[in-house]
Amino acid sequence: MTDLTKEFAEQSETLKREILEKVSAYGELQRQHSQPGDFDLIRSTFEAEELSAAVDVLLGGQVTMAGKVKAFEQAWSHWNHSPASIMVNSGSSANLVAMAALASRLSPHPIQAGDEVLVPAICWSTSVFPIVQMGAIPVLVDIDPLTLNMSLEAMEQAITPKTRGIVVIHVLGNPCPMREIMALAQKHHLVVLEDCCEAHGATVGGIKVGNFGDLSSFSFFLSHHLTTIEGGMVSMQNPERWQDYLISQRAHGWIRGRSDEAEWQSRFPGLNGGWIFVETGYNLRPTEMHAAIGLCQLRRLDAWIKRRKQIFSYWRDNITSRWGEQLQLQQTLPDHEASPFGLSIVVQAESSLDPITLQTYLKSKGIFTRPLIAGNFARQPVWESLNGRCVAADGSDQLTMADFAHTRGFMIGLHQDLSDPAVEFFIQQLAAGIQASQ
Repeated sequence: MTDLTKEFAEQSETLKREILEKVSAYGELQRQHSQPGDFDLIRSTFEAEELSAAVDVLLGGQVTMAGKVKAFEQAWSHWNHSPASIMVNSGSSANLVAMAALASRLSPHPIQAGDEVLVPAICWSTSVFPIVQMGAIPVLVDIDPLTLNMSLEAMEQAITPKTRGIVVIHVLGNPCPMREIMALAQKHHLVVLEDCCEAHGATVGGIKVGNFGDLSSFSFFLSHHLTTIEGGMVSMQNPERWQDYLISQRAHGWIRGRSDEAEWQSRFPGLNGGWIFVETGYNLRPTEMHAAIGLCQLRRLDAWIKRRKQIFSYWRDNITSRWGEQLQLQQTLPDHEASPFGLSIVVQAESSLDPITLQTYLKSKGIFTRPLIAGNFARQPVWESLNGRCVAADGSDQLTMADFAHTRGFMIGLHQDLSDPAVEFFIQQLAAGIQASQ
């Protein structure tokens, strides 16, 4: 190393250290003067550590998917007790690459055009769209009115010889009865995609969600338990079966990073190196910056989930004891433990409360509401173009329970930074809003 090169390296390292110290100081200052208690549906949870980690990546030069992404995938798998995971650029992309892997032409029994895939009627758009994008037919299944998750009875009614898979959604962090669902799937030889985008850390019989289905998806959007700004993860129980498909689907359909990369190269010696395409893949790769943020957030995730549970329990106990005959809250099954993403409220049919009036009042006090995910997806204009069908517990196409939750229900955002006064403020304003809405 020449003297000039050495001087440049020393100056660069000194400036980098000064920049990171300033970024850290800025993050600490912002955190000290932030105003927890806001009931925004989306808010930042970044601290000095995340800001420094992100800037460090930018200053380092290696910003596209590399070592930090790999480290976050391994750390996430360890935290969630999953055999393996791959990171993508969003929870929606996680659903897409998972469904594409399930439909891969290289898969032993792929989902094919014309096959049916069950999905709960209360869902998000990108739990439905990947089914359609694979050429399959989405079947909206009515919900259990108490858990707001897909009804087991309706699920059984919906299965036909054309049914090939199930998309299970743990609505607002409330885990589905996965043991029963997996038994049903095994009975009918169905693949299961477990959508855990709202349910980090929820458990069934002590087992974290994401460890029951063939594949599972998680979202790390800004409003979720853990955030990488944009980001998502696909976890799997059988990496030997699924990991190579997922790797190809995540990046262009090529072989780079697959366990059988060398085998493909030997089969096609006339093609150059890793530029061999074996799937109809996408470009859904995350960045090193997103993974660096995720590694920081993951270290605090358990404490955040604990705080979310405390807030949810306080709200549930107060609301149930005071307004249990008017307001129905989402119920968790025995031996299941929720990891709350939000607080759902469904106004009982017998109540004189008007849900819209109640939501309007809460909004006037800075407490924002939104539909239960996207409401009954059969009511969305796009549904008419998707060639799907609907099934209720009685075998009809009337999604009565999902409709009721759609028209009488809404959710409140819940995050770990809510202070105790803010938690109590919500109960006070809910009481005033109920009085104003009657």
